[in-house]
Amino acid sequence: MAMFSSPSMIMMFITGVIILVVFFGAIITAIVQTARGKWKVDYDALAAKNAVEDEARRKARKLRQKQV
Repeated sequence: MAMFSSPSMIMMFITGVIILVVFFGAIITAIVQTARGKWKVDYDALAAKNAVEDEARRKARKLRQKQV
């Protein structure tokens, strides 16, 4: 076993394996969830909500300017 020459090498190997498992698990999870359609984003609804919020901010700003 020339590869594991010291306990620190063993710990670094185990840590690397754990990091790789988590990394590939996250990638696989993202691909599966996207394929199932769980992470679909309704951009039209988001745009409509943002437009309403922006309009409300504009009206509030105009109201504040008139009061000053």
